[in-house]
Amino acid sequence: MTDTPDTKESGSLISSVLLHLSRLIRKEFELAKAEMSEKVNRAAFAIGLLVIGAILFLSALNVLAGAAVAGLVELGLTPGWAALAVAGVVLLIAAVLAARGISILKTTRFAPTETVETISNDFATLKESIHDQ
Repeated sequence: MTDTPDTKESGSLISSVLLHLSRLIRKEFELAKAEMSEKVNRAAFAIGLLVIGAILFLSALNVLAGAAVAGLVELGLTPGWAALAVAGVVLLIAAVLAARGISILKTTRFAPTETVETISNDFATLKESIHDQ
């Protein structure tokens, strides 16, 4: 069986399409990897902020809590009630900070949404070019 010009042209066209598809898929994976890296870095940054904030907060909290208790005792509260009042305020502040940190983490999406959209567009374009021929 001999190859006709149409057969050779079709084989060349298919080979070219497969080569371009292979390159496209490789680039899309690279894009997905870069996008995921960016999102992981953002989440790591948010977690780092939470950890640093918690450490600084805990360090200062000891000094501030002691000062607040001493101040309330000076105002006439017994040491027990003064300590309870300060502890209540500290717990409220801690709850607000934790809620904010969780909120930041929840808004970080780890799926490579831009890459998925680009791949969908690429396949739609490829499908159209195949149907046009």
